[in-house]
Amino acid sequence: MLSAFTVASSLQSYCQSSVCGRVSSHGKGIRNVVVTDGFSTTLTDKKGDYSLSVHPLSKFVYISTPSGYSAPLNGENLPQFFQKIEGRNANRVNFLLDRDSRGDSVHRIVFWADPQVRKPSDMEQLRDAVSDLKDVVDENLKYAYFGIGCGDIVFDNLTLFGEYNAIAAKAGIPFYHALGNHDMDYNKRSDEGSSASFEKAYGPTYYSFNKGSIHYVVLDNVFYIGRDHLYIGYLTAQQQDWLKKDLSYLQKGSTVIIVLHIPSALDANDLAKFDSKNINASLSNKEALYSLLEPFNAHIVSGHTHTMRNVSISGNIYEHNVSSVCGSWWNGPVAQDGSPKGYLVLEANGDNLKWYYKSIGFPLSHQMRFYPIGANSEQPEYITVNVWGWDWDWKVYWYEDDVRMGEMERYSGLDPFTLEAYRQLGDKKPKWFGPLETDHLFKAKPRSSTAKVKVEVVDRFGNSYWAE
Repeated sequence: MLSAFTVASSLQSYCQSSVCGRVSSHGKGIRNVVVTDGFSTTLTDKKGDYSLSVHPLSKFVYISTPSGYSAPLNGENLPQFFQKIEGRNANRVNFLLDRDSRGDSVHRIVFWADPQVRKPSDMEQLRDAVSDLKDVVDENLKYAYFGIGCGDIVFDNLTLFGEYNAIAAKAGIPFYHALGNHDMDYNKRSDEGSSASFEKAYGPTYYSFNKGSIHYVVLDNVFYIGRDHLYIGYLTAQQQDWLKKDLSYLQKGSTVIIVLHIPSALDANDLAKFDSKNINASLSNKEALYSLLEPFNAHIVSGHTHTMRNVSISGNIYEHNVSSVCGSWWNGPVAQDGSPKGYLVLEANGDNLKWYYKSIGFPLSHQMRFYPIGANSEQPEYITVNVWGWDWDWKVYWYEDDVRMGEMERYSGLDPFTLEAYRQLGDKKPKWFGPLETDHLFKAKPRSSTAKVKVEVVDRFGNSYWAE
């Protein structure tokens, strides 16, 4: 495996006030690679050479890994696309990349939100989750897989980054990570110092890379306000300026996937009018992000809520708010809205994207939970179903005695399985969480209580799933 970079002490005269170097693979320079310090950006020339003026506040020099190449991995399967700036003296930093032998136009991405481990029993359940993911990867070895963690890697105990990394590495795929609110140093004076431990473990808190036709961007939208464990959803002007420069190298209409921890929007109401009560639940300056994404076909992937929801931001911006790997903080099999512990898998074939939610410990067909008449105390005369991956292009049909009766009625309520799972926890349930109302529930009232009833769910890609 090639080293991510080499640093030479002898510098040419043109490098005296800037970082310079070469991006190459097996001795051949790579042109048009974006190099950045988190403030400025530049492109490598036809020989793969670059020169970059470094901002006094910059911490890293790093690249946006180009399509067809991969950054080398360390022993924990973390991509090494960056080099820490140790001082203000000029450096020569070379990046050595590996060529993707099978190409990356067709690839698979795992979006993995909120593992949030903090004790040994959590780590044991994390091993099961990683084993589930490895099974998915091993079933499709013809595809290139990689993962992106959507934040809250740990639960405030930052010394666990190393143990988490060692377990996650067993999935056998490269893993990028975003910063979550539980991944921050809360003993700092302000947001500027709160990412120190994360940066030591994972590198820059915002960066980009390319796979096939897709441009991926990871952002840090958790802003620590310097008091207790308080934070807001906010993108700094520095990141916005950098993102504008990063996106300027793309053609309009390109597919861009933005990954951040806190959702940009919770629902249509949050989009229409931001409420200050959501200051730490969604992105406060969301319109600035949407403006930058407007020229592109954009997908936003977020975590944080431990619930599953999809939001239509605009005609060309779609948000996937992904449920948690840990469910309800490793207390039981589901998150607060009844969505199972799991992760989102996105399939990219050129610019064509498909996706599904993979429930840990279940086959891919597990896309809903069905309740017969009398099983849901909120709707005792109805059959009900929780369809956690639902969006506006899905269909939820019900059948009575094998006759399709039409689409089920969507409503908001509490998931019965979740209510019972939390009840069984008894005194072991932490007081700070409980079941949450969700709007991906559906109901229908059969004509006969003795009829044979079943439900068919058809996702936006035409896949059918059945329950009875």
